Amino acid sequence: MSRGTADVTMSRNGRLMLLAFFGAFLVFLYLPTVMLTLFSFNNSTIVAFPFAGFTTDWYAAAFQNEEIRKAFWASIRVAGGTAIVATAIAVFVSYAIARRRLRFKAFLSALVLLPLVVPTVVLGIALLILFRPNGPVIPIPLGLWAVLIGHVVFALPFCLLLLLPRIASIDRRIEEAAFDLGASWFTTFRRIILPLITPALISALLIAFIVSIDEVVIASFLVTDQVTYPVYLYSGLRISGQTMLLMPIATVMIVASFLVVALAEFIRRYGERRLGVAK
Repeated sequence: MSRGTADVTMSRNGRLMLLAFFGAFLVFLYLPTVMLTLFSFNNSTIVAFPFAGFTTDWYAAAFQNEEIRKAFWASIRVAGGTAIVATAIAVFVSYAIARRRLRFKAFLSALVLLPLVVPTVVLGIALLILFRPNGPVIPIPLGLWAVLIGHVVFALPFCLLLLLPRIASIDRRIEEAAFDLGASWFTTFRRIILPLITPALISALLIAFIVSIDEVVIASFLVTDQVTYPVYLYSGLRISGQTMLLMPIATVMIVASFLVVALAEFIRRYGERRLGVAK
């Protein structure tokens, strides 16, 4: 960084400009969410100012709607399965990359992280072609199981990015000492590695759950008659009179997602401090 750039950045005017830009960015990013939350309590079927009054009737009506509840619990089931499967796969893949001498380690890492850079619409189309009852490769019918597999593929890189640094930061001498004392690989992993990566493991579970429960593009290609809630929400917005029933559940999911992500970050930082790698 040049001296001139550093001076501008550290000057009073530079700090004010950065703060103004950051504030405008936050407003642009979160204003739609704030408006959604506010209008979910509006005592009117018209989404417009001024407010007609404060009410929680839309929340009661939304949670009493049978279709919304079915879609919501379908999302919960898929997200729960995605979190467990993606995290379990990520644990073993991360351990192999961090601890084993693999000839194609860089290629394997890039392959696992590829879903992060592939557009979700492309991934959804590819899975739609792959998952068919009479498909050319894997005869898996479309539905929630296909959505779960698609979400595992999509969530796996997030879990890997959380678990790989934690496993790599563990001193190898601890494992070597366990092996010298006669412990098997499984015993060493279960009694040494697993307890040390538990915070990152929980964080990966939570992140995979949120990634799955909020995902709409891949699910929209793979669902059939039973849809997930994001797909139901997107479809219902085009139906007149459904908006006020959809906003309460959307608000609940947004708030819950924020809290879960904050919890995952807190657990991740706790794990870093526990291993002595926090910056």
